[in-house]
Amino acid sequence: MTGPADALEPVGDESAEPRFEIGTAGIGRIVVGLDGSAPSLDALAFAAGAARRSAQSSLLVVYVAEHPAGAALSPAATAAILASAAAQAEELRAVAREQLAGVSWEFRRVDGDVPTALERAAKDAKADAIFVGRSSSRMHHVIGSVPVRLVRHARRPVVVVP
Repeated sequence: MTGPADALEPVGDESAEPRFEIGTAGIGRIVVGLDGSAPSLDALAFAAGAARRSAQSSLLVVYVAEHPAGAALSPAATAAILASAAAQAEELRAVAREQLAGVSWEFRRVDGDVPTALERAAKDAKADAIFVGRSSSRMHHVIGSVPVRLVRHARRPVVVVP
């Protein structure tokens, strides 16, 4: 007797390696982008729920500090921006601590372009998916939003929480 898996026929080159398979038993590691906005807090809550429902899941909460292009020209401005980013990261770590009771998680602050930094963090952590909140800016339809850029370029599934 054959089962449903036997009914599937291979598509394309059978000798090629699978294009994607990080998690082997569901989602094990989830990267969550957190910037303190309401959509990012929704993504954190959704990811926490997913992790609670799956005993093997853990979260890597990532705050990406973006720095203005001209900030490097002034040492005083650079110091102020770095101090502000550090303070924001600590506030977000406290928010995560409150929201993630009963969930295995860690927090990381990184610098750079948000979509690129989230994908890099996911790659380094061997994450199965990236969760982000929807874009809340009207300008993002012109310049591109973090979720859209991630969906287009990430090498793992991206969950955009409305």
